[in-house]
Amino acid sequence: MRPFLSLLNISFRSYYGISAMKQKYLKEKRELWQPILAVLGLGFGGYVLLSLYFLVSRGLYIGGKMLGEPALGLELALLASGFLIFFFGISSVIATLYFSDDAPLLVSLPLKPFQVLAAKFALVMTNQYLVLAFLLAPPLVIFGKGEGLSLLYVIVAVLVFLFFPAIPLAPAAALAVALMSRAASKHLKDLFTILTYLFLITFGIGLQFFMQSLPKGREMASLQELLRTQGALLKMVGRSFPPAVWATKALAAPGTGEGFLSLGFFLALTAALLAVMLLLGERFFYRGLLEGEEITRRHRVKQSFHALWKAASPMKALALREHRLFLRTPVYLMNVLPVAVIVPVITFIPLFTQKETIPVARIALFLAEHPYVKLVISAITTFIAGTLPLAASALSREGRLFYLSQLIPVSPKDQVRAKFWYILGVNFLCSLPFFILAVIVTRLQLLDTLLLGTLALAATAAVTSLGILIDLLHPYFDWDNPQRAVKSNLNVLFAMLTTILFLGVLAALSADLAFRVPWWPGSLILLALLGAAAAGLYRGLLFLADKRYRELEL
Repeated sequence: MRPFLSLLNISFRSYYGISAMKQKYLKEKRELWQPILAVLGLGFGGYVLLSLYFLVSRGLYIGGKMLGEPALGLELALLASGFLIFFFGISSVIATLYFSDDAPLLVSLPLKPFQVLAAKFALVMTNQYLVLAFLLAPPLVIFGKGEGLSLLYVIVAVLVFLFFPAIPLAPAAALAVALMSRAASKHLKDLFTILTYLFLITFGIGLQFFMQSLPKGREMASLQELLRTQGALLKMVGRSFPPAVWATKALAAPGTGEGFLSLGFFLALTAALLAVMLLLGERFFYRGLLEGEEITRRHRVKQSFHALWKAASPMKALALREHRLFLRTPVYLMNVLPVAVIVPVITFIPLFTQKETIPVARIALFLAEHPYVKLVISAITTFIAGTLPLAASALSREGRLFYLSQLIPVSPKDQVRAKFWYILGVNFLCSLPFFILAVIVTRLQLLDTLLLGTLALAATAAVTSLGILIDLLHPYFDWDNPQRAVKSNLNVLFAMLTTILFLGVLAALSADLAFRVPWWPGSLILLALLGAAAAGLYRGLLFLADKRYRELEL
């Protein structure tokens, strides 16, 4: 037991960088602004989303109470949580179990396979608690307050919260262990990653369609009406996942015989699923782990041999390297490309579903009277490009192989130049669908379209430079799977906040111009300022490249 606890302790410290953060932020007091800014940014976004979710949860609770089943909303929240954690957790399970850099070291230690598997599974479980807190906290609080339940309810709620992620994740891990021991291919993880993101896109768009289908201003009443008319169907769906039913009964009737029995079923199933996962892990975990390593190395040799026959100019080769790294890593690809579809769909759905309340035909007339409002199109286009994670992880994505970039006979300036032009192209292309749809909906003239497109391109170049600059100053190389290079990289959050600040300055400048100068002279002044800002940031980026590439250490 002691070796396992030590492994668990080291795994958590290494995965979350706890020791490094304590040394940096608490002892050396360096760069404290990073966690403060991260907490503020995440706190603001989380507060907005939680506020909306509280409203929906309250509507479900009231609707369920009208049916005589106040816990129906809680049961649906548990059902949705289990479903989402299974789909979103499966790629995380595979990445953490099979594609972290510490796998070869752990295999050589005197530990049982199931102990290594259990330590890694605990990491995946911990990562899901943030998602679960968002999904379950509002229904739990609303139900507890509404029913006036006791301290025992709080204890049961804590137990359900702590053990619930194991129910969808343990089968996911068992499935991954069984498949990886047979398939032994990195492509399996990539396939799961792509399927997960496709599910996320479909779910997000479907949810947006559902929310837009609710009558404006009557969302709460509509949710209650839905429960009243479709209550039987929703209950039947809920009953299809017994753990959600047991957890709901344990919460709804704490301290009663039925409550204790339901809690017992819930905990027994959790223990059984974990036991099956560990038994499979003891038998098959190392087989998939070691075979996966062999395949990966053989693939790398093939890539290197192929690269010898594909010589190109330095700039072309560097841009091609960025392109291959982007395309071959599904987590990079799926964090960027879906935005090109999701944002236009979510933005323009209300125009097609709420035709009676949104006067689309009058938008063109309004813009003719207030031409400076057209800049909103360029601003949103820039926001889409600035919040993509590609620029803010330009160097971080290379990880511990960054030393190769320091060794190759190409100047850092040229390397950063190649990154900039490649990322600018991807960022602008991803924001282009929104721009085109906006031009069509607002019926812009050709000259206005060209002007707004040029403004958007200049602003995109500026925020792309800012993103790369942030990553150049504080790259994040210490990740053990590509997912963390993007999702655990604070630079992505800082680039997003910088983009918002940049757009805020532009909005203030545009508002000032709108009061002083007519549309065309004012827009040309704005274009000149944006062009100067983009050129200045680009040159500053190249100026810093040589210095930072010499200073950076892994």
